[in-house]
Amino acid sequence: MGTHLIVGLGNPGPQYAGNRHNVGFLVIDELARRWGAPRSREKFKGEFSKVEVGGEEIVLLKPMTYMNLSGESARAAM
Repeated sequence: MGTHLIVGLGNPGPQYAGNRHNVGFLVIDELARRWGAPRSREKFKGEFSKVEVGGEEIVLLKPMTYMNLSGESARAAM
């Protein structure tokens, strides 16, 4: 069994909702919905959730840093 990290990039805040730069957040939301992931919690400077899919642990992460700082969140989650 392996663990996989999927990071969806975007910018936090309501002023960016629906913006094309937030497509990564939309992908994470859709994967969470499809896979029945538990509600996200705040961790690793982002919104974090874990779910098992096909015997594999999947970590879904939406960094709550701005796009150009998302590496901080991804690095912490790794």
